[in-house]
Amino acid sequence: MKNSAKEPFVTPELSVDELSKALFEVSQSLQKTNDKLIQTKKQQSEFFSNISHDLRSPIAALRSSVEYLLTYDSLNSDECLQIYSVMKKKIDYMEQMINDIFLLSTLDSQERKLKLEVVPIDMFLEEFFVSCEQDPYYCNCTLNLDLPCTFPYQVQIDTNLLIRVLNNLFTNAIKYSQETTYIKLSATTYKDNTILVTVEDHGIGIAKEHLEKIFEQSYMVSDARTPCSSTGNGLGLAIAKSIIELHGGSIWCESE
Repeated sequence: MKNSAKEPFVTPELSVDELSKALFEVSQSLQKTNDKLIQTKKQQSEFFSNISHDLRSPIAALRSSVEYLLTYDSLNSDECLQIYSVMKKKIDYMEQMINDIFLLSTLDSQERKLKLEVVPIDMFLEEFFVSCEQDPYYCNCTLNLDLPCTFPYQVQIDTNLLIRVLNNLFTNAIKYSQETTYIKLSATTYKDNTILVTVEDHGIGIAKEHLEKIFEQSYMVSDARTPCSSTGNGLGLAIAKSIIELHGGSIWCESE
């Protein structure tokens, strides 16, 4: 037979006020988590909406080009070459977007592992700067490297990913500047034994209300990111942010 005797009541160690406070704190924590999930879902929805928007244009251009080629039998070679050139640009754009999306997905994955190596930061920045000086893409730019005379610091980084960050920042500097461009790469020591690397340009600037948003994945279709004369999928700064944060660092923008 089962023992029908009731277990004695154990007085809780916490008072009613303490229990109420604990329940309130748990409720607040759950609410914050829920709000964060809702925000993440909203950002993901905006991200895919923007991706769809940016893919429609090149796909439409490719369709029009193919239909044009199929419609006219008497196109000369120059006309065909012009159409093929447009088609190639649109294909290159879509390929770049797909590669950027894939890179972002791997950077956000918990399984992503950095290929870290210890390198002198001054040598790393100098090598990148020299490669830009030798690149025809920057032939109309005024490039400036500003490093202290002695900068004997070593950093543990994934060099390929950090080069990607610098490339994205330099490319943006050209994209959002008029005609000739000034780009300055500099480094200095920062608080808490941190190295501060700066990419400065004399571009069109970014409005204050956009500064905190330009690194978001979903923040793509905006005058702040895509001026009328510029092209791009807007993922470059989101990629830069993910890479820097993977290294335990932070990235931000200051603009007038």
